[in-house]
Amino acid sequence: MTTPNYQSLTEQQLRDYVRHNPQDEDAFQHYLSIIRSRPSVLCTTDEEFEAELQRRINSSPGQN
Repeated sequence: MTTPNYQSLTEQQLRDYVRHNPQDEDAFQHYLSIIRSRPSVLCTTDEEFEAELQRRINSSPGQN
């Protein structure tokens, strides 16, 4: 079995690979680095949370 080039996989492909190959620590660590590189959102009030939730709903794929 050949080891995939993690750099060439899309995030979805890498996530699927990690799910099916949980023993591949290198793939898992690479996936974690992608997840950790995303900007985080801190909501300190209910209003901020609702605004962020609405923003994510409106920007999700398949929305018109």
